Amino acid sequence: MKVILLEDEYLLNANIKEYLEFKGMSVKAYTDGAELLQNCSLKADIAILDIEVPGATGFEVLEWIKRVNPKLPTIFMTAYTDIESIKKGYNLGCSDYLKKPFNLEELWLRMQQLLHNLDYTKITISEDLIFDLQSEQLYDKSEIVKLTKIQRKVLKLLIEHKNNTVTYEVLIEEVWDDVFIKANTIASHIKEIRRFMPDGIIECVRAEGYRFKI
Repeated sequence: MKVILLEDEYLLNANIKEYLEFKGMSVKAYTDGAELLQNCSLKADIAILDIEVPGATGFEVLEWIKRVNPKLPTIFMTAYTDIESIKKGYNLGCSDYLKKPFNLEELWLRMQQLLHNLDYTKITISEDLIFDLQSEQLYDKSEIVKLTKIQRKVLKLLIEHKNNTVTYEVLIEEVWDDVFIKANTIASHIKEIRRFMPDGIIECVRAEGYRFKI
């Protein structure tokens, strides 16, 4: 799991990062809101934000997060106790508030609860299309799309590596168990998958492989 952390107090930032990494999380930590907005790719499972930080406030960062990834769960860490600040955070879309000072275990418990409530097996491709990573099935308005087992495995691999190039070598290794096949065989399966996909979502990367853009 990947975490975005924004906290300008260096010691607290370091302690949270160390604790979450000990728990097996991958943490990208920032002390400045503007730096986060400039450099963060937002490829994460949860965000933990302080409000009063230099550069851009936690509120401004949350507004950006909700424009880019509305479903990303977000926890505010704050010393604020006034109801207006709390109300503003919830209105902007934060998932939870954690009052400073707090125990790191409490932060972990709140994170686990938020992550548990999300269904990471179902990936929304478009308004009508959903792919279930667990069952390896593509659904169009709740109806199963008829793809072959190979095509479902190809699609799953592309989605799991979304926005990154999946090379021919990786496709052959993961889908065909390293049995040699020609590139045009892979291309024919991609062609069938594309029939059910929005235009341009599966991109051919010349001489390398394919990229699923979502």
